[in-house]
Formats: sequence, structure tokens, C-alpha cells
Amino acid sequence: MNCSKTEELRKYLTGELSAGEARLLERHVEECLLCQRQMMEEEDNSEEFSSMHVPSALPSNFTAQVMTALEQVKLTKPKPDWKKRSVNIVKKTALAVASVTAIITFGSMVSPTFASYVNSVIQSIQGIDQGMKQAAEKGYVQQINKKVTEQGITLLVKEVVADPARMAIIANIVDQNGKRIPFDMEKNALSLTYKTKSGEDLNPGGGGYSYGEEGEYLVVSHDIFRFLKDSKSLPDELIVGVEATMLGGKEGSWKVEFPVDMKKAREVANYTEIGRKYMTPHGIEIMLQNIMTLPSTSMMELEIDWTKEREEQIQKWKEQNGWIVKEPKQGTFTEGERMERYFIDMGVAFQIFDEKGNVVAGWDDALHEELNQIRKNNVKHSYRGKVHDDGKGVTKWNGITPLAKDQAYKLKMHSLYLYEPSKFQATIPVDSLLKDKVSVTNNDSTYTLTGFTLKTTEDEEKIGNETYFGKGALIPFSAILPEGIVYTTEWSALDESKQTYNVSLNGTTYTRGKDGRVHVTGTFFIRDLEKQPKEVKLSHAIQQRQYQDLNWEVPFETSNNTKR
Repeated sequence: MNCSKTEELRKYLTGELSAGEARLLERHVEECLLCQRQMMEEEDNSEEFSSMHVPSALPSNFTAQVMTALEQVKLTKPKPDWKKRSVNIVKKTALAVASVTAIITFGSMVSPTFASYVNSVIQSIQGIDQGMKQAAEKGYVQQINKKVTEQGITLLVKEVVADPARMAIIANIVDQNGKRIPFDMEKNALSLTYKTKSGEDLNPGGGGYSYGEEGEYLVVSHDIFRFLKDSKSLPDELIVGVEATMLGGKEGSWKVEFPVDMKKAREVANYTEIGRKYMTPHGIEIMLQNIMTLPSTSMMELEIDWTKEREEQIQKWKEQNGWIVKEPKQGTFTEGERMERYFIDMGVAFQIFDEKGNVVAGWDDALHEELNQIRKNNVKHSYRGKVHDDGKGVTKWNGITPLAKDQAYKLKMHSLYLYEPSKFQATIPVDSLLKDKVSVTNNDSTYTLTGFTLKTTEDEEKIGNETYFGKGALIPFSAILPEGIVYTTEWSALDESKQTYNVSLNGTTYTRGKDGRVHVTGTFFIRDLEKQPKEVKLSHAIQQRQYQDLNWEVPFETSNNTKR
């Protein structure tokens, strides 16, 4: 699936939007994790903003691989010198939460006509979202069956699954003979609108939804909690519009508008207030605020904040490494601003146990879930968090399969993830590397390099299992990271002439060795290196550490308390 605002984000970053449009986009980006990541990815990959595109598959890296594969988005607008403002947004919203996707999947539905086709969708999808499946099975499915036809192309909205957290729209696009038209991002342009019965626009910033083919159908999904969470009251009914300005490559105007009943789902929502706080040994304060259970998900609200101790440590790192944030230059991020984004990111992992001691859910913000293997019954929200205005804390909403009401549970914290500076540097003799593998050890990291190849064209080229754009050098590697380190980023290379190059890691796999340390394999791609140097110095500025010395358990009971 793909989200809805990538083109507007590109225009924002290239200064093509008006001031008013830019402000709307900024409000959207501050609360849209997908757009935050797209913005950071474009800068950290050092690509021209004009090269932004919506891929047909998930990207292989993010922020010089600061994130795992993630679906991308469309966005709203700036002016010629809005780049400085976009830098501030990125700093404010650099919540690096791992492994976020926008795929919503479905199980058997209550409606017989719905079940006849959704089951085939389910069978074709790996990793069914059990939360949405449960919501559908319990009857939160509404038949729409409305369509509009123009230029021989019909947009048909068949069904909706909805609660106050999420909405999924099942649709189809067919030609004049009733034959399905495959969904193509370049040939179709869709958007969603949400209004009250009185006409109030509930999502004026737009965007935040995603869409893509699942089997024979088009699924449009949206975390509507993103714009409804601050509403004083949730209306009994939403007026939803599915609009298109291009279908099947033909320009036109298609619009299907329909009411969605929210009253039934709202009435069964329950809120468990907790308000329990924990101070980690690492200068981080974590508070479990509450749990909101809806038909498709139980959402855990966590507040994670720096303490004065953490703030002082980060300031010290900035001073030691020359990362003090200064007034940015137009059209560029300073090194200090880039590094500051990592320190804002604070990840957690936890498990939830029932009263018999069984694990009923597990959440893990690790960039590579295979390292801990504790994720269980996750609900995959695309909207998962917001950075606090002072940049020293985050609010996170983590979704799991709905918990049973009036039951006793226990949340147990598993891990905390924090970024820190790295001192890794390794000088690689390229002549030796052409003849044999080269192993280097520095700051408790060991890298074994197994070749050196130049890509000499700007064209897209598939090498091995990965696709590369532009010129550069490829160096396959395997590595053993230091104890406790689970991720590295901000890689760069320096040749003997002191020329610096950006480096991305491609095709990486992460495993946990018997020694407990993280083992990595992949390929370094040294961008824009066009000639073979005598030697090249590789380094990375940032690494992520996993802390497991936590001792925090929170018993709680779900309740039948509801509120509007």
C-alpha cells in the first residue's frame, strides 16, 4: 500500500507551495509518521527532492537506514525559503518508531456478500491483522455499494470496516465491460474527505491514508484516530468521500460520498486509566497513561520523556562532536540537526501477560524484529506517535489485538532503545580487497569485507538482489556489532584525497548470534565514488543501543468504562 501525500511533500521540499498550503502541510507532517520518515529519508539519502516518487514496493532503507522497510506517503505545501521550516518540522517530529506499515488486512466478515470476496483477499495476504479481523467478525462492517461512472470507468465502493481508531474501505475500479482495472499509482489519483452531517471538515490537512491492491480489490485504509483523537466528541455519523481525479490513466472527476455509522463502535469503546510512571537507569521517564480498547485494537498510550540527566548527556555529546545546532542554511540540514533527530527517538519493547502468565501481546520498536522475536498480536497503525513541542519527549500509541474486558493483565517492560554517538572507523586497503577478503576491528566492531566493484552508470541497475541508482562503489560485508548495539547509521566514506562520500547499507540481514551480539550482512554502497581509490576510510557517527536492565511491571484491569 501507499499513503496519500508524497507529491505534496515533494512540492513542499522544493518550495512550490504557497505559505497557506505549507502551513496545512506542516500540521499534517507533525502528526504523520509516514510523512516525517519520507522527509528524513530524502535528506539522509542525499538525493535531489525532485527525484521523490511513490514506489510500488516498500523502500529498503530509511534515514541512511535508520528505519526498516516502510511505506511512503503523499503530502501538502511551502514557499521558496520554507526549507528552514521543513528542517524544524523534521526536528520536531523525528519520531523513529520501527517497522511501521500501513497494510490493513481482513478476515471473514459478518455480511454474507462481503465474506464471499474478502476471504479470497485474506488468503492472499501474509500476516493477517487480527484486530481488524475481530472487528469484522463482530459485525463492524457496513455495506455501501455506491458507484460513479465517467469516461467508461467506474469507481465502486463496496464495504467499510470502521471504529474510532481505524477505517478500511473496500473498493474496485472497473472498465465499461465490468473488467477490473489494476491499481497503478501513476494512473490513479485518489483522496478521502471526512465531514460531519453539518458539513464540518474533520480532516482539513488531508492525507494520512494509504491504498493498494489486496487480491482482487482496492483497499483504502486510514488511521482516523490521527485527526479524531483531539475532538471533543465523536459524531454518530461520518460523511466519507472517496474522490478521484484520474482513474486508469484518464483524467476526470469521480466522487462517491456515503455515511459511516460510528455510534455502535463508539458505544463499546472502553478506557482504562493507569497513570503509572517508571524512571529508567538511563535518564528516561516512561509513563503508561491509559489503554483505549475499540473493536479493532487496544491502543496503549505511553509518554516517554528525557530527564535533566539525559538532556545534559546529549548536550555533552553535541559539544564533543561539534553537533551544536546553529541557524540552518537555506536548502540544507546541518550535521547537528541530523544528529539531533536520533536523540529524540526513544524506542521501547514490552509484553502483556494475562492472569495465568500467558503472553497475549508483545510490542517491539526494534528496527529488526527478528532480533528479539517478541512481537505478537500487533495492530499495524501507520499513525503511532508525536514528538512533544520541546523536542525532549514523545507520546506513542501502540496498537495490539483488542484485550478482553474485565480481565486482569500485566505489562512488563522488555527493552529501551536509545541512540548514541559512535567512534567506529576503519581504513580499507582497496588493492588488498580486490585480491582477498579484508577484516577490520575497531571499537569492538568487526567487519569482514569481500570485494570491491564500481557501478559506472547513472542508470538504475539491479545487482544481486538489490537495485542501485547512480554511480558508486559496492563492498559486500559481514559484521559483528559491539555488545548491546543493535543498529548503526550515518555512514560515510573518505578517500585518500579527503573527499567525503555518503554511504548506504543495502540488502542487510540482522541476526542474533549465540554470543548475544548482533550479526549483520549486506553491501556498502559508496555513492558517487567513480574511481578506485588506494584506500577508503569507513565510519558511522550514530549507533543504537538496546538496554534490557529494566525492572518495571504494571498490573492493570480492563474496564467497561466508556466515554465519548
